[in-house]
Amino acid sequence: MKRSFRNYTIKRTCTKKYRDYHSYLKYLKEDFNHQCAYCNLLDTQITTPFEVDHFIPEDVFKDEWPELKTTYANLVYSCKKCNVAKGNQYEGDIKKREIKNELFYEPEETDYGTIFFRGEDGGICSDDEKGRDMITRLKLYRPIHNLAWICEIAKTTLDKLSYQIKVVGKDSAKGKALQEAKEELRDYYDDCLAVFMANYNNNKFVL
Repeated sequence: MKRSFRNYTIKRTCTKKYRDYHSYLKYLKEDFNHQCAYCNLLDTQITTPFEVDHFIPEDVFKDEWPELKTTYANLVYSCKKCNVAKGNQYEGDIKKREIKNELFYEPEETDYGTIFFRGEDGGICSDDEKGRDMITRLKLYRPIHNLAWICEIAKTTLDKLSYQIKVVGKDSAKGKALQEAKEELRDYYDDCLAVFMANYNNNKFVL
């Protein structure tokens, strides 16, 4: 069974110009829906700050096209793990002065929801050759990404249960049954989140 990977569209809206590319972070957060452009992790799921990735890496453009350091179209909202995994990987001809990196689909130009999907266990998968190569290059095959998805689904389900309890009334028979299910799911969610956070925030863990 294929599950949806992404259900939003990335649109770059910032028209301001800054000398420091870090100043664009707040705009990237909104334009990328508070989610990592590559693995789709929500920035609210972790305490490790998200970072600004250069789609064309600085080592590639610094001599030929230094303006790319602060060109908004070359900046990507990324979680730390994806930013580190992507690193300086690049393929293309920088002299053409096109914001393209042949190793990766540009996340605004290409809807990752059409390239990737979630498998039965929440793993990130692709039927596309370049998509599968990206999974390897960005290490999207790591279990930490499965666990992030499980935590996200559990949290979404908890929110839905809370809403339904309000609708039917917490003292009704159905409300009590829903509350019991919510408490069980909350325990599961807390355990998953604890494992996820420990692995994500500690570089000694390699899950």
